[in-house]
Amino acid sequence: MLSKEELILLHHYLKEGLTKTTIATRLGISRRTVHRYVTNGKPEPQYGPRDPRASKLDPYQKYLRGRVLAYPDLSGARLLLELRRLGYTGGYTILKDYLRTLRPKLPPPIEQRFEVEPGHQAQVDFATFKTPFGTVLALLVVLSWSRTLWVRFAFQQDQLTLLTGLHQAFTYFGGVPRTLLFDRMRTVVAGSAEDGRAVFNEELLRFAAHYSFQPVACRPYRAKTKGRVERAVSYLRGNFFYARQFRDLEDLNTQCAGWLADTANARVHGTTGEIPQERLAVELPSLLHLPPDSYIPRITLGRRINKDGFISYNGNEYSVPEQLGQGTVQIRASLTEVRLFQDDRLVAAHPVLEGRGQRRLAAGHRGRRKAENPQESNAESPWNLVEVQRRSLEVYEKVLS
Repeated sequence: MLSKEELILLHHYLKEGLTKTTIATRLGISRRTVHRYVTNGKPEPQYGPRDPRASKLDPYQKYLRGRVLAYPDLSGARLLLELRRLGYTGGYTILKDYLRTLRPKLPPPIEQRFEVEPGHQAQVDFATFKTPFGTVLALLVVLSWSRTLWVRFAFQQDQLTLLTGLHQAFTYFGGVPRTLLFDRMRTVVAGSAEDGRAVFNEELLRFAAHYSFQPVACRPYRAKTKGRVERAVSYLRGNFFYARQFRDLEDLNTQCAGWLADTANARVHGTTGEIPQERLAVELPSLLHLPPDSYIPRITLGRRINKDGFISYNGNEYSVPEQLGQGTVQIRASLTEVRLFQDDRLVAAHPVLEGRGQRRLAAGHRGRRKAENPQESNAESPWNLVEVQRRSLEVYEKVLS
């Protein structure tokens, strides 16, 4: 009895007009066998579709359809992490193939990529995000060679937020890149020269001199000049922020810190094919050393003391001694402290409060009755009161001297 493959070949040879003897020779059978199959009129067998094979992804297809329907831009890498938590043990390839059936996409255009040396450059940018507790801004710093990413969310985009963030990023990296590439944000660039070159503001130049890096501004309307941080913004939106829930700014930054450590800097980077935190270990010797002394900005702001004896700065309130009345004070904020002056005399110093809506009352700024029960005069206040330890102002005067 001929197999299915031999029977297909027999019919093929007959269509070509070969003799029964030739067909018998090619198939290694007798001429009588060929004659019998021809006279019986047995039809040529056809190959039909195979029965679909069970896939490890099958139990999760309904979940994937729901997630993609609700959040069409969720990445395959993000969905793989979610499926792992649900017990999925299959591979990434079958997941990508299935996602293509849900949302077919054209291949991205090919762009030229410019390489840099280890330790030579970092790129910096702010990005805006909407949350249930208000609009927040993410400061992103990415090392161009290793692709190590640092992110911090805040409610403002002022110069102190930028300088504080850069200091924290350098500490996170373990060193300082030789150049920092910015767009022409107001906290960096004061204006443009006649030839179009950026004129950096004095505070940023002082900060750059302290950390020994060279600030560089991209040309106007050339965002792709800092494409690494632009792609990092897109990655932050899609892989971290999208479809997550956050209680407040503190929770947002806590979750982001975990994502940086466990995902963003621990994954195999799509461009380099290597893990950013492992490349950072290679890049670290090329980074400049952190300076031993902390940077003290010259930022000075005037504030009026309110009727409760507090001044407002970046959405939080800080106490002043009650004997100052309702006059004005000058704020000289650093990366870690808010110092208050009146007539060039230091009258109070507070650590910087993160977030918004907090109120800090320093011990000794109120009379004995209020100091014993400081919440008594603020029972109806929506602010969170932070009780602090008393510290002599001589400590701060020594720091400033």
